[in-house]
Amino acid sequence: MKPFLTRIAAASAALLGSLLVAGCGGGASADTTPKVSISSVKVFGDSIQDSGTFGYKFTVQSADNLIYVERVAANYGQTLCNFYTFTGTTFAANTAKTGCTNFAIGGGRITYTGAGAGPTNPLNVGVQMATYASVGTYAATDLVIIDGGGNDSADLVGAYLTIPKDHAAAYSGLLGTLLTPTQIGTALAGGATTTAQIGATYMTALADKFYASIKASVLDKGATHVVVLNIPDVTFTPRFQMVLDSVAAASGGGATGAAARAQSQALFQGWMTAYNTELATKLAGDDRVIVIDFFKAFQDQVATPAQFGLSNVTTPACPITGVGGDGLPTYSFPTCTATALSAAPPAGVSGGADWWKSYAFSDSFHPTPYGHQLTQQLIGKALATKGWL
Repeated sequence: MKPFLTRIAAASAALLGSLLVAGCGGGASADTTPKVSISSVKVFGDSIQDSGTFGYKFTVQSADNLIYVERVAANYGQTLCNFYTFTGTTFAANTAKTGCTNFAIGGGRITYTGAGAGPTNPLNVGVQMATYASVGTYAATDLVIIDGGGNDSADLVGAYLTIPKDHAAAYSGLLGTLLTPTQIGTALAGGATTTAQIGATYMTALADKFYASIKASVLDKGATHVVVLNIPDVTFTPRFQMVLDSVAAASGGGATGAAARAQSQALFQGWMTAYNTELATKLAGDDRVIVIDFFKAFQDQVATPAQFGLSNVTTPACPITGVGGDGLPTYSFPTCTATALSAAPPAGVSGGADWWKSYAFSDSFHPTPYGHQLTQQLIGKALATKGWL
């Protein structure tokens, strides 16, 4: 259809339905003695902030392996539990525990368009925020932590990669959730360049939508201590690296394949940067908000892993349990336990039973407990600089 798109068509199926946001942050340790009184931590977002909606966390399983929002809460003497539970068909309030304030759900999006999509589905992060706003209020002693957008960006990439096969049906459909038919039609008619560029326009609109939700359901409801994470550079996750490798192979390998790979990665990074820039602009100057540059922190971690105490930033620690319909490896979080990993070090790795504790990734998209520790340190440093910790 288009020269660039045709070149990557063979790799497109590897991404569809498989991209879930993940990433790890980095940063130096900070003094964690609280400087402000925080009596409750509210959390909204997706899998990397989910405390157990599905009965497990999206990392290595262990009673003492806390995800980063739980680590941040612990700095203030608070604990978190999941507000929602998955019933097998839908999401319901967690009746096993009371007072849970972690509303994040694995698979959460700013614009959820999958099965059961609707204005009340909490897989929309905005619905999570609105749900709390409808039943509770914010006090000066509340800390709010919000993330979102990573899964949305992955959806956009997946839809874009199918253009040669479906003549932009998926891509235009997703774009249409935020952009006008005229915008979409003009971009698609303009050729490969404008077809790619409208992805950034979509991501900018996505940031505007997210900001509107944060403003209406959090800031306008009285929250005075709000942490918002931008999108990490998910092109450096193992799963995305496999997809980019497929792009290179589909382009013939060699120098031509490497160029196609680099072009794809730069395009997708540009989309995420458009979102992050717009979100930062919207939140700039609001003294109630800290924006965490997860994008840059994750890039730094991958570029210089030793500086962050990481021994591996390319290979998941959890064992592969199968192959998905997309042709990519699958993993099982419930069976990926600390005990199991420590009992079976892969051949050639160092560290003995602790080998996995310095890995960045649990599966191909989500951080290990150490990755969560690095993200907590990143947030903790920002909180301390702000005078909130």
